[in-house]
Amino acid sequence: MAGVPADRRGARRVKVVLDMDTGVDDAVAIALAAGSPELELLALTSVAGNAPVELCTRNCLLITELLGLDVPVARGAEAPLSKSLLTAQEVHGADGLGGHLGTLPEPAGSPVAEPAHELLSALPREHPGDITLVTTGPLTNVAVALARDPEAVSLYRRVVCMGGAFGVPGNTGPVAEFNVYVDPEAAASVLASGLDITLVPLDATTGAVLPRGVLEGRVRTRPLAGPRPGRDVAAVLHRALDHYIEFQFDESGLDGGYMHDPLAVAAALDEDILETERFPVAVVTDGWDRGLTRRDAATGGRGVRVAFGHDVASFRRLLEERVLVPVFGRPA
Repeated sequence: MAGVPADRRGARRVKVVLDMDTGVDDAVAIALAAGSPELELLALTSVAGNAPVELCTRNCLLITELLGLDVPVARGAEAPLSKSLLTAQEVHGADGLGGHLGTLPEPAGSPVAEPAHELLSALPREHPGDITLVTTGPLTNVAVALARDPEAVSLYRRVVCMGGAFGVPGNTGPVAEFNVYVDPEAAASVLASGLDITLVPLDATTGAVLPRGVLEGRVRTRPLAGPRPGRDVAAVLHRALDHYIEFQFDESGLDGGYMHDPLAVAAALDEDILETERFPVAVVTDGWDRGLTRRDAATGGRGVRVAFGHDVASFRRLLEERVLVPVFGRPA
C-alpha cells in the first residue's frame, strides 16, 4: 500500500462517522479524515474519556470548525455505563488539547439536539450498509445505541474500534488499555455483539509514533504556539502535540506521540494497512485485571478482527501527506 491503492482511488467515497473522546490524537485523527478525499465524514459524536464530555464535545466542534468541516457534532455519554469516569487529562491537557482550561477559543457552533446514541442509530438507517463507524474513545455511546436499537446498529458496514491490549502492556492499570478500562462493560457488550468489528489495540498502535522532530522547521509551527493559540488550526494542534509528546517523553523516554486514533481512521480508509487475526474477544469488567482483553475461544461466534501490526511506511506517508503538510506545511 502506498497511501491508498491506485485502483481504489476512483471508487465511491467511504461514509464515516467518528465517535471520539477528543483529545490530542483524536484531533489528529479528525485532520486525517478531513484530508482524505476517499472518506465522506457524516458526523462526529463525543463521549467522556480523555476529558469530561463537555470538553470533548467542545474540542470536536472546535477542530472541525478550524479545519473547515461542516458536519454535525452530537454530545454523548458523560459517564461510563456503571463505573466512575476516569479521564486522561494529564496526558492530553486539562482542556483535552494540551492547555489549561480557558485558553482555547470557543467554537462558533453548537452540538445538535440529538444525543449521540440517537444519531448513531439514525445514520445507519439513512445509509444502510454504507457507513463505517470509527470509535477512538470508550464504547459507551455505541453500547447504549446497541442496547436501545440493535437493528439500526447492525446496519453499519464496519466498525473500527481503537482499544485493547493483548501481547503488550496496557497503558491504564496493570494490563488494560485506557478506552476499555474506562468502560469495560460497554466494550464487552460491543465486542460480543456480532458486528463486523476491527479492533485496533496497543499491539498495533504503539508502533504508530509521530516523532517530535517531524514538526521542527515547518513554516506554520514557528515559533512554538503560546498558551492562547487563537483560531489557527496549526497553532492549536502544535500546542496540543507539544504537550502530548512532552508527557510521553517524561513518562517513557519516547520523544514522540502515539498516534493510536489516526491509525483507526487509516484502517477505515484502507483495511489492508493492518495485519489482523480474527477471534472472539472477552473483556474483564472487574477486579485487579479490569479492562483486560483476551482471546476467548469458548465464546464462539464470528469474533472480531484484531490488529497486531500495521504498514508503518504507508501510515507515515498518510500522516505526512494528509495531516502534516496541509496543517503545518513542508519542512524548511
